[in-house]
Amino acid sequence: MHQLWKTAFFCASLIGSMSTAQAASSTPTQAPPPNGYQAFFDHLSTEPLRYAAVSSRNGKRLLVGLHPSTAGHVAGELMLLDGTMRPLLSADVEGTAPDLQSGQTGMCQLTTTLKEDSLHLNGPCSQNQISGGLTLTMHPSQLWSQVNSFISPDMSVSAVWLTRAGWNAAITPAPTP
Repeated sequence: MHQLWKTAFFCASLIGSMSTAQAASSTPTQAPPPNGYQAFFDHLSTEPLRYAAVSSRNGKRLLVGLHPSTAGHVAGELMLLDGTMRPLLSADVEGTAPDLQSGQTGMCQLTTTLKEDSLHLNGPCSQNQISGGLTLTMHPSQLWSQVNSFISPDMSVSAVWLTRAGWNAAITPAPTP
């Protein structure tokens, strides 16, 4: 099983629990971005549209920061943190969205392309929330993977709910017991 496949299962199970036996028991760590996780987080924190969620089950955090790139399109960053605020994954995000900064609501289609996988978030969005289905698709690199993917596509779907109000909770470390 690919390490990023496990990351996607982690991401999908962040908000809700997955009912599949393939869910990863350990959380993978991706190599930090070239400028380091702190610089990536600092840039993410300056985005005008910031959304986040914290898992009540394990304290893991999903952060998304967006800005308009062209009419009807957004770009930004995604970051996954564990319950102790340790970075697990960082990646760029791009997609389509209504003019969220002006208060429009509508459908968002966001994509995060990783080395071997792509995460797709499709659903309703507004200035205050992004929600919808999170889907994983793998990028097959070998012939057998391509045949297997054609017969049985590698996909998972989970519901995700990220809010602007959740941002402060997601970037605040949990109190130590």
